[in-house]
Amino acid sequence: MHRRTLLSLGLLLVALALPLSASQFVKLPFDQVARESALIVRGTVENTWSAWNADRSVIFTYATVRVGHYFGETTGPDTVVVREAGGIVDGYAQEAIGFPELRRGEQVVLMLSRWDNGAEYRIHAFNQGKYLVRDRAGVEVLIEDPVKQGDGRLERPDGFQANATIDDSLTIAEFAAMVEAARAGAPVERDRQRQ
Repeated sequence: MHRRTLLSLGLLLVALALPLSASQFVKLPFDQVARESALIVRGTVENTWSAWNADRSVIFTYATVRVGHYFGETTGPDTVVVREAGGIVDGYAQEAIGFPELRRGEQVVLMLSRWDNGAEYRIHAFNQGKYLVRDRAGVEVLIEDPVKQGDGRLERPDGFQANATIDDSLTIAEFAAMVEAARAGAPVERDRQRQ
């Protein structure tokens, strides 16, 4: 009887651990993310709103992004709608831990792919497809967004986003060259990936 209880407990623990391991993110190479992205845009997050899906099981946050520049594209719409899991509706909050978050007024570069069932886009490869645009001595640079959904639960120190290192940044020209190389099938230099 004791052995059966231990076996049952062991199987229960393994079953509970499986969903946890499925939610971990695997870092993909930059060139793979760039090649797989449907659009790569530089723009401004103009508006955000959250809404339930049709069966009220998931809250999504939508963001309208005013596009100022396309990388590796000749043309595209002036605005794109980006949808990500998580948000707050009528006092109900859902967080998609580790997923990117779009905040009104952000200057961003986004690597986007389409949702399977809609016209909206999502950030490709989770937070790997989102960069914040910052000014470094008059030059626009890109840094990976260090703040993800659920960081408040992880008790990040105050000012965590403000402390993101500019030393790990890419200039817009460096990023554009990396995208062009990736889309042409050329290897992207590892030191340029800032890994």
